[in-house]
Amino acid sequence: MPTVAEALRQFAPAYLQQHADSISVAEDKVLGAFTRCRTGALGGVHYQCGGCGSDHWVGRSCGNRHCPNCGHQRTQTWIETQAAKLMPVHHFLVTFTVPREIGLVLRVHQRDGYRCLFDASSQSIRDVGAATKSLKGCQLGFFGVLHTWGRDPAVYHPHVHYVVPGGGVKLDEHGHALSWQSTPKNFL
Repeated sequence: MPTVAEALRQFAPAYLQQHADSISVAEDKVLGAFTRCRTGALGGVHYQCGGCGSDHWVGRSCGNRHCPNCGHQRTQTWIETQAAKLMPVHHFLVTFTVPREIGLVLRVHQRDGYRCLFDASSQSIRDVGAATKSLKGCQLGFFGVLHTWGRDPAVYHPHVHYVVPGGGVKLDEHGHALSWQSTPKNFL
């Protein structure tokens, strides 16, 4: 099975050439780190077995937090830390994406486009909560993560994943928390 780094080594040069005017320095740096990771371009380490004398050479990793190879353990640790912060209630994963034509506009106007995507999608979640009888007078809490590609790293596909707790905090007229209002498990 090919890795992300292998796919990027194959497809990133054409992608970078096609989108050279809209690639940020940070994005270029990450792509460069991925494509050099464990290839020897960053140096390497030579190991020799003390028992049998066999040699083994390993290319250095890029250490980039976005790298699926290098950042995996740190990512897993981060996920466990975040999961420990979740409230002990049911949660929903809600994804908002855009049509390809709007995606083309977002590719050129990323800062404003992503802000609009977050604003519109988070307002939609709040609107659904406000229109739900069991959540009247409640404050919802949720968080979202922007992804700019799907399973194929060569295809630009902006979308936001939200984690939404199954309920909200009932507030009094002064905005003080009174209680937790749960939603049905099939709410979203």
